Amino acid sequence: MLYFYRFTGGNALETEKMVEQLAALREKSLLLFGIFRFPYRFEGKKRLQTAIRQYYRMQEMCDGITYFYADGMLEMLEPGTSIIKANEIFSAMEEEIINGLETIVEIPGEMNIDLHDIESFMHAKKGPFFLHTIEGTVFDEPLKYLLAKPYLPHDFAEGQQMIVNIGYSKDVNMDAYRQINLRLHDLFHKADLFKMGTYCIDEPGQRIKITLLLNGISDPYPRPEKPRLLSLQPFSAKSKWQTLLRAMRNPHAANRKAQP
Repeated sequence: MLYFYRFTGGNALETEKMVEQLAALREKSLLLFGIFRFPYRFEGKKRLQTAIRQYYRMQEMCDGITYFYADGMLEMLEPGTSIIKANEIFSAMEEEIINGLETIVEIPGEMNIDLHDIESFMHAKKGPFFLHTIEGTVFDEPLKYLLAKPYLPHDFAEGQQMIVNIGYSKDVNMDAYRQINLRLHDLFHKADLFKMGTYCIDEPGQRIKITLLLNGISDPYPRPEKPRLLSLQPFSAKSKWQTLLRAMRNPHAANRKAQP
């Protein structure tokens, strides 16, 4: 009942296929999420403009949409990375979104988050969503540095609503749990907490895994204006034909009008 559709924008010939596939998924899914990748800057302005139109078309057909900047993905590569390896890395980055959302709804905990929670959350606010997972034994850096990636939406801290899912291993103490919550509320003070889920990671040691889902962030580019219809000139082709027909039906009137 949960479907993800990944699409790399920029090729106008793929728009119709994208729409058809989304329509087919829409009919059989409870929730449909779009994962959209914008083209590289070096591919040209026209390709970006096509991608922007495709992005908004996908947004109209999905329950939620998130996006990636291909240029930001490129920044994450080591020099000399092959094209094949780069594509594998990029695919893994996108799969993090899928895995993160699946983890939220599939792992039971002290406070569960189910599909209906996600559905209500996605429909509550307009705009794309942000989803990211971080984990570690200590969090001695500000959360904004741990969450910031050049390929993800940049204004994630401006989200209007937030779902948090926190996993903790057996030796995590209450003080660490309190500190994480304080940092979350400090960074996302503009967002209303929609729901918080917690679950135990069945392993020894101190490890915390945090998955954040935010909605109501801004679109990456302004919505393109719909092409304007050309207004008919006062003496258009239609007017010319109408005048000619009237003259043919009443040639005497046309002759009188033509006389000085």
